[in-house]
Amino acid sequence: MIDPVYLIGSSVQYDVQRLNTISNNAANALTPGFKREFLSLSGQYDFSMPPLLSTTLSSNVDYRPGVYRQTSRSLDFTISGKGYFEIDTIHGRAYTRTGAFRLDENGTLVTQQGDAVYGVNGKITLLTDTPVVDGQGQVYENGKLIAQLKIVDVAQPDTLQHIGGGIYLPQDNTQAQLLDNPKVVQGGLESSNVDSASEMVSLIETMRHYELSHKVMQAYDDLSDKMVRNLGQF
Repeated sequence: MIDPVYLIGSSVQYDVQRLNTISNNAANALTPGFKREFLSLSGQYDFSMPPLLSTTLSSNVDYRPGVYRQTSRSLDFTISGKGYFEIDTIHGRAYTRTGAFRLDENGTLVTQQGDAVYGVNGKITLLTDTPVVDGQGQVYENGKLIAQLKIVDVAQPDTLQHIGGGIYLPQDNTQAQLLDNPKVVQGGLESSNVDSASEMVSLIETMRHYELSHKVMQAYDDLSDKMVRNLGQF
């Protein structure tokens, strides 16, 4: 017989992690390019004696694109279709679909966090914050081509490690290559694909399930206590 305390404890642990995931999604509902996360639970029953149930909880990312939102800022960019911007972070090269960029004190194109944005030939330096960028990510100043945004495609996005803020780190098995024909839109951002209403419903459901699991655990504990006290009378 499978220990009910183990089952209830696993359920509570799942609820806690799910609450954390939902809270993170809700907090980033307005973060451009953010992709919602969700948990998946898988179990395997072992028919040995005593029987065991092993469960695995894994985090997944919903990579569906968000809705395009026009901003009219010259340094806001959206990737239409597949692809990621390549940036330079403290963890090394990383990828993001959050195209809200700015210029640092040296004129280098960077993210809002200060991470440099890569072009095909390296980091991009601009004279002004009003460049013209065409549909393939080619950057022009005063009618002169000076750079091209580096847009890469990742064959298996599940191999990326999400470190927060819509930034993904490549792993040893990540295969990324330069997109030959990227589609870039200047003056707008890709919204988060988080549905706030759905996340609120999930939050309420998870809280109720957590409370129910806690009550079941308490009832089981009270029952065990009574059994021990009754056995002590014999």
